[in-house]
Amino acid sequence: MNVKPTRMELLKIRKKLKLAQKGHKLLKQKRDALVIEFFRMLKGIKKDREQLAAQLTSAQKALRMAEAMQGSHDVERFVIGIPPTGQISVTKKSIMGVELPEIQEIKVSNDWFGYFESSLELDSAVVQYRDLVPVLLKLSEKQLALKRLGEEIGRTKRKVNALEYIIMPRIEKTKIGIVFKLAERERENFTRLKKIKMRRAA
Repeated sequence: MNVKPTRMELLKIRKKLKLAQKGHKLLKQKRDALVIEFFRMLKGIKKDREQLAAQLTSAQKALRMAEAMQGSHDVERFVIGIPPTGQISVTKKSIMGVELPEIQEIKVSNDWFGYFESSLELDSAVVQYRDLVPVLLKLSEKQLALKRLGEEIGRTKRKVNALEYIIMPRIEKTKIGIVFKLAERERENFTRLKKIKMRRAA
């Protein structure tokens, strides 16, 4: 034990232990809140993936129909000429101190005038694929947020474990050592004083 066994040091150690216990409690609360948010978000992601899979299947079906009607080369030629029409607004939000991306607005124009040679199937495929963009972006936002939450949960767990299994036991051991040394010193002083009284009485 490198700490001097004094009453002042004992007070400092007790204060240090109390702070560590408080930090441990707060970190556990943070960890639990993050885990709840993680699984809530995971549930939403599963639902979004199901929606995306259904829309993607429909869009792919429309595209295959367009290729069957017009041929894949013509479809590729038409698609290359489609201008990019989209706008996205992104901000940040904080959950238990973790900064997460948040999409405020997604604008995707569904205007598709096509060409006079294009088919209804191709028109449908273009519109359906454009409808996928907001779903994909929102899913990407949630998956990135989930990744960051998972990383923060891992960091918080490590801090909780360090406090619980290393730091707090070490402080507790130091406190016990100081208490033992002080008690031993008091016993020695008591014995010495008793001997002095006995000598005086003799």
